[in-house]
Amino acid sequence: MTNSDVNILSQIQKAHSIGSVVTVISYITNAAMRRINGLEFLLIPLIILISLTIIGSAYYLFQTLNHKEEIENSRKNITAFVIRIVINVVLLMFILF
Repeated sequence: MTNSDVNILSQIQKAHSIGSVVTVISYITNAAMRRINGLEFLLIPLIILISLTIIGSAYYLFQTLNHKEEIENSRKNITAFVIRIVINVVLLMFILF
């Protein structure tokens, strides 16, 4: 395994952790915005954050697909990224509609 492969695998692991935290924060912020009228100023940053999470998850999903031979649980990683993308798309739909 080359140094770039190790670097990509490390990035994929970090993306799992960061993506999960960002998804939970986005969900909580969305729930708070719906209940508290004074938090409407968070709408645009939340849309940007969710969009970037979707883009980042899609990028690392493709990285996982490209390097699935080197990853131990590639099926688990792929499933996690797909679920995260779906959750964020649904969350974005709730915000926009």
